[in-house]
Amino acid sequence: MEPENAHCFSEPHWLVIARGKDVEKWFNDDQAVGTGGILSPQPVHLSVGQRYYRFASSTSSEGAQIGGGWWIEFETFRTIETFARSNGYSLGDAARLFLALPYAWTRVDRLVSAFLKVPLKAYRGYGNIATGGGSQSKDKGTAWVPIQHKGVPQLYIPGLYIKGRKPQLYERAFPNPKIEFMAGNRRQV
Repeated sequence: MEPENAHCFSEPHWLVIARGKDVEKWFNDDQAVGTGGILSPQPVHLSVGQRYYRFASSTSSEGAQIGGGWWIEFETFRTIETFARSNGYSLGDAARLFLALPYAWTRVDRLVSAFLKVPLKAYRGYGNIATGGGSQSKDKGTAWVPIQHKGVPQLYIPGLYIKGRKPQLYERAFPNPKIEFMAGNRRQV
C-alpha cells in the first residue's frame, strides 16, 4: 500500500526539517539555521503494527505530544532504557544524551508509545549536534552531541501534523497512543 504521507517525500522542505534546519527562518530570509536533526536522513517504510516511541514534554498539548514528527523504534528505545538503568540516569536524561535534546526544546517528562495503524514513510538516521539556543541557562553555549559510542537511529515522520488539516494524520496513524509520565527510571501511567 502507498504510505499516507508519500507526498511529503516529493516536497523538499520535509527533508530540510529532517536534516535539522529551521525552515521558517529559511523561508523568510533564505538562510537555513541548524537545529539538530538527522545526519544523512534516508527514507524508510515503517511497519504497520509496530510500536513506535517518542519523548515529549508535559508543557506541550496532547496533540503536539503525539503529532510531533520525531520518533524512535523499539530497539532505540530499549538501548536508551537499558543505558539509563545500567548507569544511574533517569530515562529522560538518557534520552537527552542519546537524542541530543536541549533543555530549551523539551522537558522530556512524557513517553508516548503507539502502534502504527496506517502505512507511513519516515526519514531515518543518526542524530546531529543540536544547540538549544536562547533563554535556557542550562543550554547557554552548549552543543548537544548524541552519544557516540553507542549511536542510535532516529526517525522523522513528515506530515503527521499540518496546521489546519482535519483530521490530522497522527490521529489515523497512532489512534490509541499511550502517554506515560516519567519519574526517574520509572514510568508511571
